[in-house]
Amino acid sequence: MLRFTKLAIFTLCLLSIACKTSMEVTDQPNIDYKPSDTSIAEILDQIPDYSESLWAVEGKGRAIVSEPGNSERFNIDFASDTALSLLKIKNRLGIEGGAMLVDPDSILMYFKVDKIAQKVSINDGRLTSLNELASINLIDLLHFNLSVNSVLEAYESDDHYLLRLTSDGGASIGKKSMLIEEVRQPFSAGLAYSKIIYENYGELDGYTLPRKITIFSNDGASKVVFQIRSLNLNPLSPDLMLNIPSNIIIDRL
Repeated sequence: MLRFTKLAIFTLCLLSIACKTSMEVTDQPNIDYKPSDTSIAEILDQIPDYSESLWAVEGKGRAIVSEPGNSERFNIDFASDTALSLLKIKNRLGIEGGAMLVDPDSILMYFKVDKIAQKVSINDGRLTSLNELASINLIDLLHFNLSVNSVLEAYESDDHYLLRLTSDGGASIGKKSMLIEEVRQPFSAGLAYSKIIYENYGELDGYTLPRKITIFSNDGASKVVFQIRSLNLNPLSPDLMLNIPSNIIIDRL
């Protein structure tokens, strides 16, 4: 049985260390960064941009949740368009215990085993661990979008560009691949996550996307390693329906 707390932990981490300055975006403090000779626009032009062509995804993945004194593994069926994201959370035996439908304003949760449905606002601070997933769409998680308006300054080392974001966070981009390797956000940005690490990029249908995403919680105490096992891009009709039996009352918290 998936308990409420387990789903909350997954939600927290499926989007989640705050940095004080953009120069802390990397865990390698000995790297010598200097102001980049390449303009922000030129750097961004080299980073793959699928914001106009990637409008839906669906697939399967595995989430390894780590928190102090505890570790859990879940199988995830997911689907998303640019407005909604649906997560169906299963145990190791493939039994679905919980599902969550998120939009820009709210989170609708259904605990199948316990026959409980709850809906919360993403601004409800009492349930921060559940609200955080709604703060970033699954497509935005897979393809973190950078624009000229979101970047203040550019630095570089021999191997990386380091972009200071308008949120005072930062993004690290490998010079050889021109792919985003890490994003950090300060606590002051008010976001659910604080660090995201992107790894194991692969090409699928002309898109280069990460197959492994590690998301750290706000305090850095918890993290989720999200490994994508299968992925379908731009399906014609992604399943974004959360089927709650009519006899179950949705508690609005």
